[in-house]
Amino acid sequence: MTFRDKVTDLKMNMIGKASQWWENLGSMLLSETDSLGVYLDKQDLILAHVRKSLTGIQVQQVTRLPSPTGSREDLAAALGGIIPAWGLASCPVSVAVSSELAFFRRATLPLAAAENLAQVVAYELDRFMPLPREELYHGFQVQEETETEIHLMIIALPRSRVSPCLDLLTEATLKPSWLTVAPLAAGNAFALLGSKKMPPSWLLLHLETGSFELTHIHQGSMWSFNHRQRLKGKELTRELVAAIDQAMEGGKAPQGLCVYGDGGADFKVGALQKYEFDITYPTNFVLEKPLPEADREEGLPAVGAALSCLGKLPLEMNLLLPEERAPVKIGRFSTTTILLLVFLGLVLLWSGSALVQKRVALYQVNRQIVRITPEARVVEGLLTESRNLAKQMESMRKIGATPDKLQILRNLTRLIPDNTYLFTLRIHKQNLEISGLSQSASELIPLLEKSGWINKTEFASPIVTDASKLDNFKIKAEIRVLEPTP
Repeated sequence: MTFRDKVTDLKMNMIGKASQWWENLGSMLLSETDSLGVYLDKQDLILAHVRKSLTGIQVQQVTRLPSPTGSREDLAAALGGIIPAWGLASCPVSVAVSSELAFFRRATLPLAAAENLAQVVAYELDRFMPLPREELYHGFQVQEETETEIHLMIIALPRSRVSPCLDLLTEATLKPSWLTVAPLAAGNAFALLGSKKMPPSWLLLHLETGSFELTHIHQGSMWSFNHRQRLKGKELTRELVAAIDQAMEGGKAPQGLCVYGDGGADFKVGALQKYEFDITYPTNFVLEKPLPEADREEGLPAVGAALSCLGKLPLEMNLLLPEERAPVKIGRFSTTTILLLVFLGLVLLWSGSALVQKRVALYQVNRQIVRITPEARVVEGLLTESRNLAKQMESMRKIGATPDKLQILRNLTRLIPDNTYLFTLRIHKQNLEISGLSQSASELIPLLEKSGWINKTEFASPIVTDASKLDNFKIKAEIRVLEPTP
């Protein structure tokens, strides 16, 4: 690689890093952006108000709206009082739905479907789900592709259970923009708020009294989902260990475990200790102020849902149709943001002057390269010529070190008696190998040794006497000194 190529690569790396830095900065400038996450747990609603600012993500409030009778009017009245009090009128809202209301199906389609995968999944949905496509919100994640197939995880929600909740939020001046399931929402909360980066493959465990949900996440996609309920005593531990053992099979064994729900803190020891997981709890979240203990468990899917309006998600799946999604607008700017922009302007001005200086230095270097290029080419030509001469001299040296085959053949003809016939003669460097027939092969070894130019003479294989009573022999030796040619 020439000096000019190295300079070009350095410039491209600097441009790439600057682009990445500017993208991250752009996401930071959306300061004080409010988002509302809603968790639909059968009949009740859990609301989480999340705010993103330059200092990080803050969970402002988490509350449950119970509906003892399942009445929509009860929830509407409660929302009518909370939304204005929180200052979230016309705020984007994301909804996470309990997995007990969802359908999870692993599916396999031919690789040819990859070009129009969304259309093919929608067309084949009736084959995988118990309800018609028109009665479902659905989405999918690609798990992996082989040479012939595509493996998917298809998730669907019944419209009859979810649409009333979306209508209720719309009537409360909220704008639904995202719809997902609770395991993915909670997984996003762990991935974005946890103090450690998630490994490529990990487990999400939601533990409740007598039940658990175990989700296997691999490379940003839901790989499997297990839900067990109405378990008593040791039966819960046995079923949980069996589900984890199943997830550990194959080449996608998880390395981490995220636990939330009642009693989750007790699972770092005991039955799960043998797996040596890197365990994460909601108490490990990096927040400006920690969540209250009750909110950490029941409000986690709502918090994870609220994060969908604040940037890119590690686990993406929006079950709302594109035409049903409300747009997410840019948040308001704060005084801190304006001061930061002024500071950035000054930094850019200083960086621009430094860039001009570097351009001048680069121009001078290019002029020097142009001036010395002819001399460098002459030197390069001389180096090439010297390498070729060295190769020729090495070839001649090897030829000179090889014994003269004609002289060896002449000397052997003089030594070998008339009752001996040679069939083959092989010479490799200083090694000699002959084979043939003789009336007395055993006499050949002393005869060759006395010649003075052969030593280390021995039979390479046992002597075999044929039907004509002639010895079939093979002798190997080392050429020491050749007799002079007369």
